[in-house]
Amino acid sequence: MTRQFPKGFLWGTSSAAYQVEGDNRNCDWWEWEQQPGRIANGDSAAVACDHYHRYREDFALLSELNQNAHRLSVEWSRIEPSEGVFDSRQIRHYRDVLGEMRERGLLPMVTLHHFTSPLWFIRKGGWTASGSHRAFMPFVNRVADDLGDLVGMWCTINEPSIYGAQGWIAGEFPPGRHGDLVGQYRVTRNLQRAHELAYAALKRRWPDTPAGLSHHKFLFMPASGRRRDRLAAAAAQLVTDRWPVGPGNLHRIVEATSDYIGVAHYWGQMCAFDARRPQDQFVRRFNPPGAEVTEMGWVSRPAWMRDVLNELKRYGKPVYITENGIATDDDSVRERYITDLLTNVHLALEDGVDVRGYFHWTNIDNFEWARGYRAHFGLIAVDRKTLERTVKPSGRLYGRIATANALH
Repeated sequence: MTRQFPKGFLWGTSSAAYQVEGDNRNCDWWEWEQQPGRIANGDSAAVACDHYHRYREDFALLSELNQNAHRLSVEWSRIEPSEGVFDSRQIRHYRDVLGEMRERGLLPMVTLHHFTSPLWFIRKGGWTASGSHRAFMPFVNRVADDLGDLVGMWCTINEPSIYGAQGWIAGEFPPGRHGDLVGQYRVTRNLQRAHELAYAALKRRWPDTPAGLSHHKFLFMPASGRRRDRLAAAAAQLVTDRWPVGPGNLHRIVEATSDYIGVAHYWGQMCAFDARRPQDQFVRRFNPPGAEVTEMGWVSRPAWMRDVLNELKRYGKPVYITENGIATDDDSVRERYITDLLTNVHLALEDGVDVRGYFHWTNIDNFEWARGYRAHFGLIAVDRKTLERTVKPSGRLYGRIATANALH
């Protein structure tokens, strides 16, 4: 059967500046990757995909694949290299980038913070510091003033709960803290404040440009029907789905002030109560037994996307899938995944969810943070020696779906 998507549906991909641009030495992630053992295989983003210089080539490929949108981030540490000092050359660069996208028929969804922060900001305490949300605002205002006419949609903050958890609980992101619940609370609280300030500033300048954020939606399922396992799953879900908006007051991240709900979804885990794990809030998380895992060690099931989307229906807002994909070197697996995943997106549309766009993670194989280059999410392969781009069969498939605005 043919599954037709709504007219004007956005078919795009997502990327993040640090993961693709290369030569970004003024942010916390560059300093982090200089520490031995932080990045798998000793990989480095010194070159990454050289998208900073090859963006025209990359956008030409997206246009060739009939995409009509692309989500990218503009790098704070390039635009404001020192506190209060703005680099007009870098602003011109991003104007060229966004202008090229517009000429190629790609609507830019611009993310303002995607896991990286300038070193001057980190030296002042980063996102744990009092007033960090206000320190973010000169950058936001400058981008809004100098780039806003080219922006199609704004995404203020990328996956705030993941940023807090990976940096202050799991220790895989800078600053590499482990089990620091107080630090995570401060970070997510300040990110919440930053989002609200940024949203207000963007809407003052560009009232007709939709603005929101991207929330990473894990699915946590109880390992059994026992009450303690159900509570363990609920507790894990609460930690990732909510952020503090005041002392003792937690709100769902998707309830933040916004014009749309942006949701990233990749995987799910089982949860069981475990009294031996106080460092993990007495919750043991594990993959469903016997399930196949991706290169990230995740279990990704397309049917879960329908569940994630249906949970958002009650908010009555447009929904954009800001990230979704699968890390695999077997492109036939990715082809099947895309077809099955988009089938479930269409089922959610039939359920009444107002889904208006899908941004596949990612367009080109890139620097996957602590995993380096070992995880392959891209629709386009990048030769690590020559940086030559090669569209994968999954990329051609996605292009055909975008062209038809339908699944056949």
